[in-house]
Amino acid sequence: MFDDILSVLSVLGSIKFEKFRDVYDTLLKHYFNDDEQQRLLYNYFDIMRDLEALGHCEVDYDNRILYICPPSFALLPRRGLPRIVLAGGRSEKMLKRLTKLVNKNSDKVRIIFSDQLSAKNPLFPKTICIEAKSTQILKQVTERIEIEGDLKTPASWNLTIIAPSVKDIYESLVYSEQFEPNWKKEVFCHENLYFRKFECSDEIKLVKYKNPISQQQYTWIWNGDAAAKIDRGWGRYVILSRYKTDILLFDKIKQRFAIPSTIPLPKDIARAVSLCTGSLPRKKELHKQLGYLPRKTNITVYEGVTNLIALEISKKLGLNLLEANL
Repeated sequence: MFDDILSVLSVLGSIKFEKFRDVYDTLLKHYFNDDEQQRLLYNYFDIMRDLEALGHCEVDYDNRILYICPPSFALLPRRGLPRIVLAGGRSEKMLKRLTKLVNKNSDKVRIIFSDQLSAKNPLFPKTICIEAKSTQILKQVTERIEIEGDLKTPASWNLTIIAPSVKDIYESLVYSEQFEPNWKKEVFCHENLYFRKFECSDEIKLVKYKNPISQQQYTWIWNGDAAAKIDRGWGRYVILSRYKTDILLFDKIKQRFAIPSTIPLPKDIARAVSLCTGSLPRKKELHKQLGYLPRKTNITVYEGVTNLIALEISKKLGLNLLEANL
């Protein structure tokens, strides 16, 4: 019934990156021929990142291991009837039990299975939501199938509040005098919004390096002649905040939040906005210039983001929101 990659990984519990890729390649052959596989733009690393953003797994990039989270329900911040989304691991037995329970009480609760259209890859798991006439009914469902979940406060709000800010990240850096390694490098350009090869004269700059022997990548932030190791996702936003490069887009009417696709959100923030709907963001182009962003900039758009969450995220990232029609 369910042969997506999350169902397979849920049986394993944890998996090394190399084995994860083997599982991905095996499942891929089940769905696509060789030519179709070559044309796929959505690869195994994209799936790993998106599984993490939706709360299905945690990724240890240092030790190159992916851990599947235990199943849990997250309350969504939406108008109308209360709705929860299933995060973490899943099994066919658990889903059949859940479906049977909901079907027996179809007059007051329903289950919703929806494809992740943004992924455009059948290996990615479906979004599984439960909607009911009240949170009390949702609580009864979660208790019957013995899956935990906070049904008082939307998970996206809790995640936003506990996420660090660029100020927290910057103040936690441990700088030391360094000789720059003679490795291939690229510098993050806060004007072009991507890493590229150029001589940057900024006092504070973000640089990624590749070890020529191990091929391992490292990201350092420099302050003059001193450098500190930093998470690349947060590093981009530390630089953007430092140089006041406002790139956060928000549509108050449609409750849509967007960023340029070249600067993905830090993991903590990405999970918060993804769990506003439990679905992956979609990609589109800007129809006109907005602030620093020129027309036809590729952007990543998150649905169902409330005003409070968008404002709190802008504070965490140290950037202003730009009004947009998304």
